[in-house]
Amino acid sequence: MDALFDSDEVFIAKPRPTLPTPAERVSLRAAFELTAWQIADACDTSEETLLAWEQGTSPPLGEEAATYGYLLATLQARLTGKPTQWPVPSLLPDWAALGRLKHAPPATAAGEEPCLRCHEPTTQHVSGRPQHLGTRCPAPDASRPPAPAAPPRQPQRAPAAPVPAPRAAQPAPPSRHLPYPAARGRHYSGGPLAVLAADDGGLVAHLADGRARPCPVSDLPSLLDWTLRAPLGAAPIRDEGLPSGPLLVLTFTALDHLGLPTEAPAGAERHPRSDHLLLNHLRTIGWQSDDHGLGPWMRLHPTTGDPACESVHLAVTPWGALHEDAWRLPDDLSPTQLATAIGQYANLVRTPTGEPSTCGHRLMSDLRPPEHRHTVTRALIARGVPSALTTCTDPAPCEAPPGHRLAGEDTLADTDIDWWRPPTPEEASRPHVVCFAVNLHHFADSNNLRVSDAPAHHVFHPDFDPKTPGSWLVDLSDNDPHPLLPPAFASQGLAWHTTPALAYAALRGLRPQPVRAWLRHGKTVPYFDPWYKHVRLARLAVLDSLGLTNDLDTPDLLAALRDLPRADRVQRALLNALDATAQDAFTVLDQAPAQPDQALLTSWPTPHDPTWRPDLRAAATANARANVHRKLSRTARDGHFPLAVADGHLLYATRTPDLTEITEAPNCDFRIGLSPGQIRPVAVRPMAWYQAQCSDNTNAARALKNSCAPW
Repeated sequence: MDALFDSDEVFIAKPRPTLPTPAERVSLRAAFELTAWQIADACDTSEETLLAWEQGTSPPLGEEAATYGYLLATLQARLTGKPTQWPVPSLLPDWAALGRLKHAPPATAAGEEPCLRCHEPTTQHVSGRPQHLGTRCPAPDASRPPAPAAPPRQPQRAPAAPVPAPRAAQPAPPSRHLPYPAARGRHYSGGPLAVLAADDGGLVAHLADGRARPCPVSDLPSLLDWTLRAPLGAAPIRDEGLPSGPLLVLTFTALDHLGLPTEAPAGAERHPRSDHLLLNHLRTIGWQSDDHGLGPWMRLHPTTGDPACESVHLAVTPWGALHEDAWRLPDDLSPTQLATAIGQYANLVRTPTGEPSTCGHRLMSDLRPPEHRHTVTRALIARGVPSALTTCTDPAPCEAPPGHRLAGEDTLADTDIDWWRPPTPEEASRPHVVCFAVNLHHFADSNNLRVSDAPAHHVFHPDFDPKTPGSWLVDLSDNDPHPLLPPAFASQGLAWHTTPALAYAALRGLRPQPVRAWLRHGKTVPYFDPWYKHVRLARLAVLDSLGLTNDLDTPDLLAALRDLPRADRVQRALLNALDATAQDAFTVLDQAPAQPDQALLTSWPTPHDPTWRPDLRAAATANARANVHRKLSRTARDGHFPLAVADGHLLYATRTPDLTEITEAPNCDFRIGLSPGQIRPVAVRPMAWYQAQCSDNTNAARALKNSCAPW
């Protein structure tokens, strides 16, 4: 068996041969009794991608193809005893995922022993220890009696490495699993979360409604056991969706009480298969983290469970959660105040399971949930709705973000406006420069975007249809651009644009003639509409708590906005979190993989997530740019031209420091208010300051955007 891992010496670097046929790939895997899980883990990809390779519906590409081909060639060499001519790739397979350690082949014991991970009986051994082959264990056999506890073992720490080694021996597991209660039997009277803090009497759980309960635990396994017995969690936002698992917020004193490190793991320690102390505790009860590993925000679930519906979420404040990330909650809040603040967000939006951008992205699926079956038992857990996104599809090459395996030189040209100009002599005579911001300019009007769940099809010389979502190769050069206005489109000549950009071009009188397109035909829905309404109502509720309502007239609203820095700091932090939930959720639509296994990949595949849609982020950006440019053009009819624009921040030269000099002009399309798409004042600067920014070749609007508080 050692030859399987020492075969590098017999490989001869020659031109790379073609991969075996799909049928041969399946046969090789079956010959070694390997599961799709194991091969997928060894190649750092998903099981669905591996099955697509074996079915021939999707070919492996790039580094994945090299790694997969090398693995298959190695199996073939072991099967036939003959060396094969496949060069060693730069990224070797993770042989530990096949259950084989170099110079320590798996063995079969005469009797069954509890697996180190799931504690179910197994005859398989890896490196002399009872363990199922692969990185995941099969579903438990309900007909078996519980396995007896194994003798105590001393935990060992794996050496640091860029890619973590398979975990070493672990502490002895208890005699039973820690099962997750069935969905139908769960109760949520305790609320969605608990903030844990230690005092002289032990650990105390502070709930969102202000109550406090003793938590008589001393380590992480007993804490999870207490959590699953406590009525913590949240019902689905929609009856057709999945419930949200409980959130545990661990403070510094809680970590110290539980004996866990107070410093965040780095590098190899983040890996879900590392020997970090927290993961060692989890393995003693048959639990693990998800593929993202350890960090300020974590999801924990049983090894043989379903992470989507059997999870407990952790927010570790000493590691940066809630205070040092985008939440920006004050770090001197008491546990009760912290629980109340997070509970308010959970009641208005959803249980937080990450930064606000992540929560906003997950809320999209919460409001249009897909059907979900348990990954192990295949039981139907959530019925889903017909308008959900259910298809995992590759982006069009022009839509693929940098680093994606399909990304090429031709990318979408749709970007936010980033433009400035020197003032005219007449503008330079005005003493003031006022800056205002469009409220949630990406979020505004996103409820009208049409979304299709179909894959993109390549079409030549299509007729433009504003109802068909997609990307179009077209020349949108403005025939008569105004010298005092930013360009309507972020391109000159032939370039790729999304449907909202072409729709705005048609509104401006252009007749788009696309050369090519990647179009998504089929039924379209306003996918963001329920999400837009949900977040908008939540935001209005927090604004109302700050004394800001749409009923205020303009002078009173401006006065209330000036007093906002002195308002309740927790409510201001929640307002900022809600704005990030709305605005930054679009950035997650094309987010690069965050899993430790894929962090160093130069070319990564499409994530197995139907809501990973780079085309939707591009469409939202193009829609926001069109809305801002349309309002700039209409306001220019009164002789008011912008000096600088950066995303949704705009600068104008004025004779008074009052924003109403612009907004009360007859044709001005900007309105002061609180709703998405309306504007709010940001700052007033002297004209000399703006001219100094121009001398430094700096976009003054971006400088103010980056330096001024959002509210």
